[in-house]
Amino acid sequence: MSRPNTRNKSKRPRADDCESPSAVFKKIHSTGAITKGDIKQLYMVWKPVCHGCHGNSKDSPNCFCGLIPAANGVRKSGLWQRTNEIIRALGPNPSTDLRDSTETPAGLTNLGATCYANSILQCLYMNTSFRSGIFSLEPDILKMHPVLDQLARLFAQLHSSKMAFIDSAPFIKTLELDNGVQQDSHEFLTLFLSLLEGSLSHSKVSGARTIVQHLFRGSVSHVTRCSSCGRDSEASSKMEDFYELELNIKGLNNLEQSLDDYLSTEALDGENQYFCESCQKRVDATRCIKLRSLPPVVNFQLKRYVFLPKTTTKKKISSAFSFPGQLDMGKRLSNPSSSYTYGLSAILIHKGSAANSGHYVAHVKDESNGQWWEFDDEHVSKLGLHPFGEKPGKSSNKTDQKPQGNSTAGSVTNDDNNSCHEAAFTSTMEEMFSSTDAYMLMYKRITKDENGIGSNNIVESSNNSLPHHFVHEIDERNTSYVKECEEYESKKDIHLAYITERRQEVKSVLTEAPATPEEDSYFWISTDWLRQWADNVNPPFSIDNSPIQCEHGKVSSSKVTSMKRLSAGAWYKLFSKCLKDGAKNSVSADVYRDRKASFRSIAEAALVGNSPDGPLYFVSRPWLTQWLRRKNVDIPSDADSGPTIALTCTHGNLLPEHASGAKRVTVPEDLWLFLYETSGMKTDDIVTFPSDSQPCGICSQQLSVVASVEDNLRTVKLKQRQSHEKLISGKSLALHPGQKYYLVPSSWLSEWRAYITATGKNISSLPEPESLEVTINSLICEKHSRLLRRPLDLVCKRGTITQKASNTDGLTMISESDWILFSEEWNVAHGKGLCAEIVFSKSSQDNLQPPEAMPILVEDLDQSVNDVSNDLGAREPYVRTDPEVCEECIGEKESCALVEKLNYQNENIQVYLVRGKEAPKSIREASAAVPVPDRRTSKRSRRTTSGNSISLKVSGSTTVYQLKLMIWESLGIVKENQELHKGSVEIEDDFATLADKCIFPGDVLWVKDSEIYENRDIADEISEQKVDVVQTEEGFRGTLLTSSASAQLCQDIAFSD
Repeated sequence: MSRPNTRNKSKRPRADDCESPSAVFKKIHSTGAITKGDIKQLYMVWKPVCHGCHGNSKDSPNCFCGLIPAANGVRKSGLWQRTNEIIRALGPNPSTDLRDSTETPAGLTNLGATCYANSILQCLYMNTSFRSGIFSLEPDILKMHPVLDQLARLFAQLHSSKMAFIDSAPFIKTLELDNGVQQDSHEFLTLFLSLLEGSLSHSKVSGARTIVQHLFRGSVSHVTRCSSCGRDSEASSKMEDFYELELNIKGLNNLEQSLDDYLSTEALDGENQYFCESCQKRVDATRCIKLRSLPPVVNFQLKRYVFLPKTTTKKKISSAFSFPGQLDMGKRLSNPSSSYTYGLSAILIHKGSAANSGHYVAHVKDESNGQWWEFDDEHVSKLGLHPFGEKPGKSSNKTDQKPQGNSTAGSVTNDDNNSCHEAAFTSTMEEMFSSTDAYMLMYKRITKDENGIGSNNIVESSNNSLPHHFVHEIDERNTSYVKECEEYESKKDIHLAYITERRQEVKSVLTEAPATPEEDSYFWISTDWLRQWADNVNPPFSIDNSPIQCEHGKVSSSKVTSMKRLSAGAWYKLFSKCLKDGAKNSVSADVYRDRKASFRSIAEAALVGNSPDGPLYFVSRPWLTQWLRRKNVDIPSDADSGPTIALTCTHGNLLPEHASGAKRVTVPEDLWLFLYETSGMKTDDIVTFPSDSQPCGICSQQLSVVASVEDNLRTVKLKQRQSHEKLISGKSLALHPGQKYYLVPSSWLSEWRAYITATGKNISSLPEPESLEVTINSLICEKHSRLLRRPLDLVCKRGTITQKASNTDGLTMISESDWILFSEEWNVAHGKGLCAEIVFSKSSQDNLQPPEAMPILVEDLDQSVNDVSNDLGAREPYVRTDPEVCEECIGEKESCALVEKLNYQNENIQVYLVRGKEAPKSIREASAAVPVPDRRTSKRSRRTTSGNSISLKVSGSTTVYQLKLMIWESLGIVKENQELHKGSVEIEDDFATLADKCIFPGDVLWVKDSEIYENRDIADEISEQKVDVVQTEEGFRGTLLTSSASAQLCQDIAFSD
């Protein structure tokens, strides 16, 4: 039994009177007549109107389904996407960064890896005494010290800004910190307080001047006591300052144990015996640390990082560590006291398992209300009355007492998978907290000292209000920010209203779009254009039916699948409501195309200068060319502007033809009227210029003045080129002893040559060189009235003395005649010239006279010139200048430049592996070449004619040992077998840095494998974490925190002045 045929089961049956297009064409060809029925068949007009299709059908011109989504439907882009996506396209909403109130602390932006600085800054800001000290600084002091100024501004914004987080970039930039390198927060705090201490010392406000010392400085002494006589050493009475106490936590469970370990007594016996001055012999002794005084704020640095000597890396200790909410430090003083009770005020937390990476956050207590806050860069979260947050349903007055070491009952966590923080209660009803990531603990004294002074009375004025000199600046910032928020909201409302209006507009047109097969009044429209109009937020400017039109401007039946049959009502609604003025030409697109085609030949003839008799009008030549080339009016073009816009001057008149961009042609009147009507611009904005229009008189006069100035400039330049014919050529000047020369900077001379030789359109484009008098004056140092640059080196070849050529560096010697002309041409007094002459050093055989320059006398000039080649063998020529070269100032400048050049970080150097006895000459001389700034080098190993080449990221502080480890890892050469060279010099001393060896960014090194030692695994030499070896730990080298000595010296000088 055969299967039933279901192939055409789902197909819609064809109408009874429907014929195929081929049959219709045959009938038309045979009869020679076209009926309405034929039109309906060829253009599928007979098909019924669609309702509820899943997608738009190409087979029916009456189907408008799927052009917009169904009710409550959305699309990924365009007019019908989700509202939140439309709003997101407007850009970030500034209101999301609005601060709830100034009672809620603000965050700080993380610029990449600056969380360590953000956490410390938040701890310092939340300390009201420290904040008051910074706010009390005088404006003059802030101007003299950029770090203090930026810190005060940062605190002012944290205090009163309406933004939820503050940009920390100005502060980080002032400290010259690398925002892409993670640093240690403890090291940052230590160096930062040291920098502040020096800067604050200039303040006249007593509380502010010593705020760092008063808040954070305590004192200890290291006591060594003889076990025989019982006397303390002389050094035991010496007091040492501390700003934090560094506590061991390895093998210890809580803060009390760490303090016991810190203050524990060490026995000095055996080989470590102490030499007692009283006993006059080596004896057993004890050594311990005594706390002499404590500051109002005690910082405990928990040593979570331990150094592994074998791998030269650090490892983090992640064991839990407990610490109390209140701490009695009075019992630990050398003179115990009951007035030193401290409360936990801040916890610095390091999240992550690696020592050189991870993330820092700070939990800080608000002194005004006891609330704890978590500061995680831009995000600030309220934790409640506990430093790690409160669990719902848990009361801080829990009576279930636990020993100090237990932390199960009554515990709370901060919901962090990488760390665990707990709170428990001791038998004294005091809270104990535990953390696996706490890195620094800050305790603030909560009891008064013996004088009855509390810990908050450090600064004379404890007023934490915003300083008056910052009020205006913060108000302006807040006003600007609020205005930005309001503008965004207004922009959003306008845009959403427009979207709503557009959607209603599209729906109204498409609802009325279908035309029944019986309707005789309808319009054809391109499906692609209609879909674009219905789906885009900004609809097309005009209707484009060109895709469905044939070469005659009519609609072909072969395009019936690419067009839709629009009802007359929908068409006129589309015309009147949607496209407005822009639709006028598009509705009659066929008429416009025909008219433009008829005018094409006339426009082409006008461009070649052929115009018929009759009235003529000016139009822009470039505009008419673009008009002829333009095919799609929806694509932006130069022809969008009017045909005479480029010809109209600022006075509304005709520009002179020799003005820039004012090229023109004449067109006949009928073409001008067509261009005038169809330009798409308002007719009031188009100026008509008949062919007899006169150019603007004012513009003509101005252009004449410019032309006159350029003519004068050409004359001046020509005269200078003729006067300085030899100098303009750039050829080396032959120098003769005894003759007088003058010095000019090589860079100025290069600019002068370019300026003088510029011709044509560039005659006035190149700027005139700087005043020669100003340039000469800038070469004299104010301190010694000597030259700040050296003349270019001399070259002696075949008895002729010349200077090395350079366009940028040094001073070039010119003849006296050239200088006299320069004096007249550039208005420089002749006496201000820098004189120079060629002299010879004395013969090495004459040891009785001091090694001074011996000039050649004028009467001996002929003999000197004739015998110069013989003298060069015994005496060396050099340039003697008047005034002399200031070697002291030049030396200081070069030293500073060298130090700056060597203080680089994460720059590329190239290392070649040489296979053979010696490196090729090109590699040996590569380092001597001038490096190209910001040149791009490949990070991958590549083959060369001499071997492999690798690019390595290094810093000035990278050691030779570390560099060899990188080469070992990349090229597989054992460290001991590496013969490393720069040029022809071998690089030795593994402990020296690259800066010590004068290795600069972009240098080319080469290495050879001696193959003396056997190969071994690099894992035996370096850590398993390659990044710890390759990326050298730089610390704060190169920042203001470590260069504060020189910076402070400059500030002190400026302050004293």
